[in-house]
Amino acid sequence: MSVKSGILLFILSCFAYPATAQLSILPVFGGRPIVENTWYVSTKGDSVQFDNIRFYLSDIQFEMDDKTWIKDTVSAHLIDVFDPATLHIITQKIDLKLLKTIHFNLGIDSLTNVSGALGGDLDPQKGMYWAWQSGYINLKIEGRSPQCKSRKNVFQYHIGGYLQPFSSMRKIELPVKNTIANRNQEAIRKGLVLTFDFSVFFGKLSIATQKNTMMPGKEAMQLADYSTSMFSIYALEN
Repeated sequence: MSVKSGILLFILSCFAYPATAQLSILPVFGGRPIVENTWYVSTKGDSVQFDNIRFYLSDIQFEMDDKTWIKDTVSAHLIDVFDPATLHIITQKIDLKLLKTIHFNLGIDSLTNVSGALGGDLDPQKGMYWAWQSGYINLKIEGRSPQCKSRKNVFQYHIGGYLQPFSSMRKIELPVKNTIANRNQEAIRKGLVLTFDFSVFFGKLSIATQKNTMMPGKEAMQLADYSTSMFSIYALEN
């Protein structure tokens, strides 16, 4: 079985139990699932291959049609694009027919950043924490591109920072789209799919001139702004 097939089968298996709202993360590049050792081409003509993509989703909340809100019991989830186990988030029981909007943060809020060393997905040993002055890395993208004028053509975008005026956490609000496009796939029962399209991100920057961002600042803020338009959410039902 190929890596791509394995990831897709995992995503499909996430919908086997309809009792809870199961949120699955689908990282793509222009509609193609992101897998290791695979080249992608941006709308600017840059070829990219990814070695590491990790990011935090925090404070996930579901806004219902009846104006009630349901909040995820886990404050923050560390998503690793190349670790299928992290692409599956189980939340509370939710009637998808009544789900109107999903709200979440891309990154970690300032209060959590100043709360001291934390455990679980927020453990500094996860490699997503700089220091108390800079805080957590909200989004980490590493890879290579022939257009990148660095040693071994490596690019590194570590987007973080919680202190003003360079707070890079972004609040995301997405209306839920209903779809039956996958109805013929028997493994799907019911669930939410959050797509994260990196082609949007790389369509807005020039790798030749912006090869590294490794600290809070204006560049990190700009890249954080690019990231907000990468998301879309779908509710799947058969």
